[in-house]
Amino acid sequence: SMWYQRRVRVNKRVLKYSDMLTETGLNSSRDLEQVIIQSIQHNVLDCRIDEANEQVFVNQISGYNVTTEHQDYLLESLSRWSESCTTITQNMQTDVDTATNKLKVNMQETAEFQKSVEAAKASVKK
Repeated sequence: SMWYQRRVRVNKRVLKYSDMLTETGLNSSRDLEQVIIQSIQHNVLDCRIDEANEQVFVNQISGYNVTTEHQDYLLESLSRWSESCTTITQNMQTDVDTATNKLKVNMQETAEFQKSVEAAKASVKK
């Protein structure tokens, strides 16, 4: 098998929310707690959450190791995925730019039309 699971016992290691937020780049304690809860539900993490003191007591963690012969395959797959995400993001940005430009043109045309309507109203009133 390409993957093998490894469980590691941890001696009541205490992790502070502030440290985990910095390491993960998450924005809030609520987001962090969601990730921790999902990790518990997926049997990746065995811990106790202390919300009041914003810390986690870790009993055991479970991770997956990649065998040496499959590292290149994994790296290549992740690189292709990253390139695909970049392409999708670029295409989305192009679509947003196109839509924004069309909106600007439509707004200009609407403003010009409204000016011509006001001018026509003014000439009728004379």
